[in-house]
Amino acid sequence: MSDLIVEPGPLVQPVQLYPDPIPGIIPFGTVTVFAGAPGVGKTAMLAEWIQRWREGRTIWGHATNPATAYYYIAADRQWASHQKWFELVGYPDIVHYSIADDGAFDRDAIMRPGEALKLLGSIFARLGIIPGAHLFLDPMSPIFVMGSPNDPRAVARTLLEFSAWCQTLKINITATAHFGKQKGDTKERYVRPQDRIAGSGAFSGFSDTQVYLVDPEPPLILQHTLGWNPRHSRPQEFACTRSENGLFIPHDVMKDDLHAANVCDQLSETGATSLSVIIERSLQQHGHSRATVKRALARLLLDGRVVKVGHGKYQRVKIH
Repeated sequence: MSDLIVEPGPLVQPVQLYPDPIPGIIPFGTVTVFAGAPGVGKTAMLAEWIQRWREGRTIWGHATNPATAYYYIAADRQWASHQKWFELVGYPDIVHYSIADDGAFDRDAIMRPGEALKLLGSIFARLGIIPGAHLFLDPMSPIFVMGSPNDPRAVARTLLEFSAWCQTLKINITATAHFGKQKGDTKERYVRPQDRIAGSGAFSGFSDTQVYLVDPEPPLILQHTLGWNPRHSRPQEFACTRSENGLFIPHDVMKDDLHAANVCDQLSETGATSLSVIIERSLQQHGHSRATVKRALARLLLDGRVVKVGHGKYQRVKIH
């Protein structure tokens, strides 16, 4: 028998000291990758999630458990850009760190990918992370990847280290990542949203849970899609829209149908009606905003109940 073969010893299951952030979806002590296109609203979504976690409220209908503390690392822009969302949800004093606001941060080290984890570890130390905490890294790529985000070995090495930190520090890590653009050719389009994470597929393969936020894709999809892909539960998707203040709310299909019916009533079957007139009438009669009217028109066009007969002019389809 080769000297390289070692008989395995008994496995000892570690005792979990802290509850799962979202039971069945995000286990405690794991890495979650939250992906979406730049500007899609990931920070706004996460800000509300964090506040819901703090208060023990549900997240998309699922029970949650609060962490001992929350930390937010902004790796792309000044904190003021992120702070707006935390003020809106009622958590303006979340413990945070922003690379862009730290004049002493060694920006030259960003050009040395081998130091990525050392840089991140120094930020961890500054924050004074305590066991049972949930840390958010927004975004993780490219600064905190140990090499090219397109290199599966570099991404795997990075995420394995994140996982090790989760175990040794007894924390959760949620890291955001960017989506690649959806391909124009329908034959080459990504089948699953999580496959659109920019860079190597190792972002999905070496994380525990993948969460994604997808922009509306008119004319077929008129709302944002939030989805998650846990390791040990079935994937789920939720339709959502942005409210007037920019936060996300569940997409109410019944409400959209009512709005569409109200807008349809403003159009004639025998002549064109301008968008400005439709908006004015809808505001006066139903209190609908401009955005609501446009969304309703998109639905009516998709359903074939309305046709566009000129620039900014619409007509109701005659039903025989």
